[in-house]
Amino acid sequence: MKKITMLDRIRSFSNEELAIYFISISIFLPFYLFLMIFFLYFLVLLLTGKLTPIIYHLYKAPFLLGFIIYSAIISIIATNWIGLVVTILMMLFFIFFRYYQEIISPELFHTILQTFVMLSFLAVGFAFLEHYQIVQKFDYSFISPAMQRLHENRAEVTFFNPNYYGLFCCFIIMLCFYFIYVTHSVRWKIISTVGIIANAVALNLTQNRSAFPAIICGAIIYLFTTIKNSHAFWISVAFFSFAIWLLFSSNLGMRMVHVEDSLDVRVSIWQSAVEMIRLNGLLGQGPLTYMHEYPIVNAPYHEHAHSLYIDTLLSYGYIGVSILLVSCYSLFQQFLTLSRTMIKRPIVGLILSFFVVVAVHGVVDLAIFWIQTGFIFLLVITTMPMWVQYNEEIPYRKKKTT
Repeated sequence: MKKITMLDRIRSFSNEELAIYFISISIFLPFYLFLMIFFLYFLVLLLTGKLTPIIYHLYKAPFLLGFIIYSAIISIIATNWIGLVVTILMMLFFIFFRYYQEIISPELFHTILQTFVMLSFLAVGFAFLEHYQIVQKFDYSFISPAMQRLHENRAEVTFFNPNYYGLFCCFIIMLCFYFIYVTHSVRWKIISTVGIIANAVALNLTQNRSAFPAIICGAIIYLFTTIKNSHAFWISVAFFSFAIWLLFSSNLGMRMVHVEDSLDVRVSIWQSAVEMIRLNGLLGQGPLTYMHEYPIVNAPYHEHAHSLYIDTLLSYGYIGVSILLVSCYSLFQQFLTLSRTMIKRPIVGLILSFFVVVAVHGVVDLAIFWIQTGFIFLLVITTMPMWVQYNEEIPYRKKKTT
């Protein structure tokens, strides 16, 4: 039987699948170029009527739709116009990923993720060039002078901020673990192993301190979810040892010396955010409330509260968070359904590891609340309905027959 290559699979895709494929891999471009492509594609879908049935059926996710509408209302009431813009983008992502769920297939999904792994090597190369100042960082000051932040010797590639690129590296490492398990191709096992090492080194170049505990926890969770024997334990020990060695024998290790000072800054931000919650904790004032309200409590300027949990409560209040939690119930049900099927453990492990990485990293940062990191997270998480209905062994885990 002729071996089917990635290029063969791409050639076999329909026009709709090809569009999803190219939109997805365009997240490696700077965010403003990605948004231009995304908006253009969204407009084409609207004009061709392909989004019409999706929009008509948004009521099938009433609580998530209600949460986005709630976010828009409180942003308008608080005159938080940046929050309103963010909410509009949330709505566009909501509609896009409902459409994505109609188009996505296991073959397209794996092709997109494999392309991510391959493109990550280019990103790692660019990270080295940035770190050693061979190339200049991308200039975002043409959008706003405040957007040009210099993070000396910290790689950010096309992801605007080293912490965002650090979280992206965590996701790529988890994808590599996934492909090591689901493929029988020796070539892809080697590519994925090298991908883990390369992106761990790139993670070090970002000097993102919170990413290391996140990726360690995510990797251990994936291994113990997927491998039900002693191999998981020993692979976890090996990965943990490698991560610790990389952490304390590098520039990031040098940056760890100053972790106490950085934590003091974080605690100061959290205290200011908690004070804002006391003032308006019931309703919230929409996305990026911290940036909108920091002068009221004489807090230092920051875009957000540097904690996924504190910032979410600050931005949406107790009412908004309650709506959001209820909207996640269907996801929880789908995840439980998937976890009961042994042959679906690889995808269960990948989805769970993504949640763990975000949960751990989110203790001290809000990197998931960014265009590119949020997109890849949703790209994986929103495939749960597809995997629930899929009754075969995961593609590429099947042995080839001749």
